[in-house]
Amino acid sequence: MSSVHTSETDAPWRRRASKAAGAFKEARSWAAGEPRETAPSAALPLPGGKRMRLTTDRVRAKPALSPQVSFMLGQNAIGLGVWGLFFPRAVQRFLGLNGSPQTTQVLFGAREIATGVGLFSDPTRSGVLWARVAGDVFAIAVLSALNRRSNPKRGNARLALGVVLAVTALDVITATRMTNVKRNCD
Repeated sequence: MSSVHTSETDAPWRRRASKAAGAFKEARSWAAGEPRETAPSAALPLPGGKRMRLTTDRVRAKPALSPQVSFMLGQNAIGLGVWGLFFPRAVQRFLGLNGSPQTTQVLFGAREIATGVGLFSDPTRSGVLWARVAGDVFAIAVLSALNRRSNPKRGNARLALGVVLAVTALDVITATRMTNVKRNCD
Protein backbone atom coordinates (compact mmCIF):
# COMPACT_ATOMS: atom_id res chain seq x y z
CA MET A 1 0.00 0.00 0.00
CA SER A 2 1.41 3.35 -0.97
CA SER A 3 1.38 6.29 1.35
CA VAL A 4 0.41 9.81 0.43
CA HIS A 5 2.90 12.52 1.14
CA THR A 6 1.63 16.05 1.02
CA SER A 7 3.91 19.00 0.65
CA GLU A 8 3.30 22.70 0.81
CA THR A 9 2.47 22.69 -2.91
CA ASP A 10 0.00 19.80 -2.55
CA ALA A 11 -2.18 21.59 -0.02
CA PRO A 12 -1.60 25.36 0.07
CA TRP A 13 -5.08 26.04 1.48
CA ARG A 14 -4.26 24.31 4.75
CA ARG A 15 -3.93 26.64 7.64
CA ARG A 16 -0.43 26.91 8.98
CA ALA A 17 0.45 28.20 12.41
CA SER A 18 2.60 31.27 12.52
CA LYS A 19 5.17 30.73 15.24
CA ALA A 20 5.80 34.42 15.71
CA ALA A 21 2.21 35.60 16.07
CA GLY A 22 0.55 32.37 17.11
CA ALA A 23 -2.18 33.08 14.53
CA PHE A 24 -3.37 31.06 11.57
CA LYS A 25 -2.68 32.15 8.03
CA GLU A 26 -4.28 30.92 4.85
CA ALA A 27 -2.62 30.85 1.47
CA ARG A 28 -4.65 33.06 -0.83
CA SER A 29 -4.81 32.29 -4.51
CA TRP A 30 -5.97 35.73 -5.59
CA ALA A 31 -2.75 37.46 -4.51
CA ALA A 32 -1.12 39.39 -7.34
CA GLY A 33 1.58 37.49 -9.13
CA GLU A 34 0.82 34.19 -7.42
CA PRO A 35 1.07 31.21 -9.82
CA ARG A 36 -1.97 29.15 -10.81
CA GLU A 37 -0.52 26.06 -9.17
CA THR A 38 -1.42 27.45 -5.76
CA ALA A 39 -5.10 26.68 -6.24
CA PRO A 40 -6.39 24.28 -3.58
CA SER A 41 -5.53 20.76 -4.65
CA ALA A 42 -4.88 17.32 -3.27
CA ALA A 43 -3.23 14.18 -4.61
CA LEU A 44 -5.28 11.05 -3.97
CA PRO A 45 -3.79 7.57 -4.23
CA LEU A 46 -5.40 5.20 -6.73
CA PRO A 47 -5.01 1.44 -7.12
CA GLY A 48 -1.86 0.49 -9.00
CA GLY A 49 0.25 3.22 -7.42
CA LYS A 50 -1.18 6.01 -9.55
CA ARG A 51 -2.33 9.36 -8.20
CA MET A 52 -5.21 11.59 -9.07
CA ARG A 53 -4.94 15.31 -8.47
CA LEU A 54 -8.11 17.21 -7.55
CA THR A 55 -7.95 20.98 -7.95
CA THR A 56 -10.69 23.42 -7.10
CA ASP A 57 -11.39 26.94 -8.19
CA ARG A 58 -10.55 29.55 -5.61
CA VAL A 59 -13.03 32.41 -5.93
CA ARG A 60 -12.73 35.26 -3.51
CA ALA A 61 -13.50 38.92 -3.51
CA LYS A 62 -11.25 41.18 -1.53
CA PRO A 63 -12.24 40.91 1.28
CA ALA A 64 -13.97 37.56 1.16
CA LEU A 65 -17.11 38.99 2.72
CA SER A 66 -18.83 39.79 -0.60
CA PRO A 67 -19.83 36.18 -1.45
CA GLN A 68 -21.31 35.76 2.03
CA VAL A 69 -23.30 38.99 1.72
CA SER A 70 -24.43 37.88 -1.72
CA PHE A 71 -25.53 34.50 -0.32
CA MET A 72 -27.54 36.23 2.44
CA LEU A 73 -29.13 38.57 -0.11
CA GLY A 74 -30.19 35.46 -2.05
CA GLN A 75 -31.75 33.90 1.03
CA ASN A 76 -33.70 37.06 1.82
CA ALA A 77 -34.83 37.36 -1.80
CA ILE A 78 -36.23 33.83 -1.66
CA GLY A 79 -38.19 34.72 1.48
CA LEU A 80 -39.60 37.90 -0.07
CA GLY A 81 -40.32 36.03 -3.28
CA VAL A 82 -42.32 33.37 -1.44
CA TRP A 83 -44.35 36.13 0.23
CA GLY A 84 -45.01 37.87 -3.09
CA LEU A 85 -45.67 34.69 -5.07
CA PHE A 86 -47.93 32.84 -2.64
CA PHE A 87 -49.49 35.75 -0.73
CA PRO A 88 -49.84 38.60 -3.25
CA ARG A 89 -52.98 40.02 -1.63
CA ALA A 90 -51.15 40.28 1.71
CA VAL A 91 -48.36 42.22 -0.02
CA GLN A 92 -50.94 44.50 -1.64
CA ARG A 93 -52.73 45.10 1.67
CA PHE A 94 -49.47 45.79 3.50
CA LEU A 95 -48.33 48.39 0.95
CA GLY A 96 -51.71 49.81 -0.07
CA LEU A 97 -51.10 48.63 -3.62
CA ASN A 98 -54.00 48.46 -6.07
CA GLY A 99 -53.81 46.06 -8.98
CA SER A 100 -54.13 42.44 -9.84
CA PRO A 101 -52.57 39.81 -7.59
CA GLN A 102 -51.07 38.14 -10.67
CA THR A 103 -49.07 41.29 -11.42
CA THR A 104 -47.74 41.29 -7.87
CA GLN A 105 -46.86 37.60 -8.20
CA VAL A 106 -44.87 38.12 -11.39
CA LEU A 107 -43.27 41.52 -10.75
CA PHE A 108 -42.36 40.94 -7.14
CA GLY A 109 -42.66 37.28 -6.18
CA ALA A 110 -41.24 35.50 -9.21
CA ARG A 111 -38.52 38.11 -9.76
CA GLU A 112 -37.30 37.83 -6.17
CA ILE A 113 -37.35 34.03 -6.23
CA ALA A 114 -35.46 33.91 -9.54
CA THR A 115 -32.65 36.16 -8.32
CA GLY A 116 -32.68 34.55 -4.88
CA VAL A 117 -32.22 31.04 -6.26
CA GLY A 118 -29.50 32.32 -8.59
CA LEU A 119 -27.54 33.79 -5.69
CA PHE A 120 -28.31 30.91 -3.36
CA SER A 121 -26.85 28.44 -5.86
CA ASP A 122 -23.78 30.55 -6.71
CA PRO A 123 -23.27 33.79 -4.75
CA THR A 124 -20.41 34.85 -7.04
CA ARG A 125 -22.66 35.45 -10.07
CA SER A 126 -22.39 39.17 -10.71
CA GLY A 127 -25.03 39.07 -13.47
CA VAL A 128 -27.66 37.96 -10.97
CA LEU A 129 -26.61 40.71 -8.58
CA TRP A 130 -26.97 43.32 -11.33
CA ALA A 131 -30.42 41.87 -12.13
CA ARG A 132 -31.29 42.43 -8.46
CA VAL A 133 -30.15 46.05 -8.75
CA ALA A 134 -32.45 46.53 -11.76
CA GLY A 135 -35.33 44.94 -9.81
CA ASP A 136 -34.54 47.19 -6.86
CA VAL A 137 -34.80 50.27 -9.09
CA PHE A 138 -38.25 49.08 -10.18
CA ALA A 139 -39.29 48.44 -6.57
CA ILE A 140 -38.05 51.90 -5.55
CA ALA A 141 -40.17 53.47 -8.30
CA VAL A 142 -43.28 51.56 -7.19
CA LEU A 143 -42.74 52.28 -3.50
CA SER A 144 -42.07 55.97 -4.20
CA ALA A 145 -45.39 56.15 -6.03
CA LEU A 146 -47.09 54.56 -3.00
CA ASN A 147 -45.67 57.26 -0.73
CA ARG A 148 -48.63 59.60 -1.26
CA ARG A 149 -51.10 61.10 1.18
CA SER A 150 -54.05 59.20 -0.29
CA ASN A 151 -52.44 55.83 0.52
CA PRO A 152 -53.74 54.62 3.91
CA LYS A 153 -50.66 52.36 4.18
CA ARG A 154 -48.22 55.18 3.50
CA GLY A 155 -46.17 54.38 6.62
CA ASN A 156 -45.69 50.77 5.50
CA ALA A 157 -44.69 51.95 2.02
CA ARG A 158 -42.11 54.31 3.55
CA LEU A 159 -40.74 51.53 5.73
CA ALA A 160 -40.48 49.21 2.72
CA LEU A 161 -38.84 51.99 0.69
CA GLY A 162 -36.20 52.48 3.38
CA VAL A 163 -35.46 48.76 3.50
CA VAL A 164 -35.26 48.53 -0.30
CA LEU A 165 -32.88 51.52 -0.42
CA ALA A 166 -30.59 49.85 2.13
CA VAL A 167 -30.70 46.52 0.29
CA THR A 168 -30.06 48.31 -3.01
CA ALA A 169 -26.90 49.81 -1.54
CA LEU A 170 -25.75 46.31 -0.50
CA ASP A 171 -26.69 44.94 -3.92
CA VAL A 172 -24.68 47.63 -5.73
CA ILE A 173 -21.62 47.22 -3.50
CA THR A 174 -21.70 43.43 -3.74
CA ALA A 175 -22.36 43.43 -7.50
CA THR A 176 -19.46 45.81 -8.07
CA ARG A 177 -17.11 43.71 -5.97
CA MET A 178 -18.21 40.40 -7.47
CA THR A 179 -17.84 41.84 -11.00
CA ASN A 180 -14.16 42.39 -10.21
CA VAL A 181 -13.54 38.87 -8.84
CA LYS A 182 -10.84 37.01 -10.67
CA ARG A 183 -11.09 33.25 -10.96
CA ASN A 184 -7.96 31.14 -11.12
CA CYS A 185 -9.28 28.60 -13.59
CA ASP A 186 -10.33 28.86 -17.22
